[in-house]
Amino acid sequence: MLKDKNIQRFENELKKIERPGINQLLRYIRNSDFYSAPASTRYHLSCEGGLLQHSLNVLDALRGMLYPGHEGAWEYLTAGRVVCEIPDESVTLMALLHDLCKTHYYKTSTRNVKNEQTGKWEKAPFYTVEDKMPLGHGSKSAMLAMQFIKLTNTELYAIWHHMGFTEQGADFGTVGRAMELHPAVLALHTADMMASRFMEGESGNKEAFADMPAGQEAAGSATAPASDTPQFEEAPPLAPGA
Repeated sequence: MLKDKNIQRFENELKKIERPGINQLLRYIRNSDFYSAPASTRYHLSCEGGLLQHSLNVLDALRGMLYPGHEGAWEYLTAGRVVCEIPDESVTLMALLHDLCKTHYYKTSTRNVKNEQTGKWEKAPFYTVEDKMPLGHGSKSAMLAMQFIKLTNTELYAIWHHMGFTEQGADFGTVGRAMELHPAVLALHTADMMASRFMEGESGNKEAFADMPAGQEAAGSATAPASDTPQFEEAPPLAPGA
């Protein structure tokens, strides 16, 4: 994975969003561990920069399953009929922010692993969870994003319920009703599953998805993080002044 290229693309995509607070949201992301964190501890993209790559993969998967609509919107179809239209900026925000909850979430630890060549036990790094903001998953992503920008109802429901029925302890009735009211919930959940199950391996994208799809990168230049080794900020409060 080319981390710098992924950062540039991620920021170019967000900079297309003309919404108050987007620059503050970008500042928070840059000062967090979002660009270096893994996407999981051991399942998919369990590697440095995995969360960033996964977010872009979900964006590509989501765009790939939608159809161009009217006035900058995308159409989500079922059996050839449009069940909802999703504005392009909503597609971008839903995909890139759905796992914002995984900032301040992982830490690196070590464990003893036997070297098969030497027969000796050696310390090897691995990722483990140390959740500094135990507020759930999709719900936390939505709450974090809303500290900086206003989300539409479609964006809020989609990010909040992006795990669909797979989230531990999910209320099936609530999730199902959310999908009926906002079909984008199912669209984002499907794109998330496509990315993690089809596109990603443990340490990088699978061979068929190793290269970024042509034409996906946004035009313009991105503002690089202030430092290659930023000083991470504490997680933001849940409400201004809290």
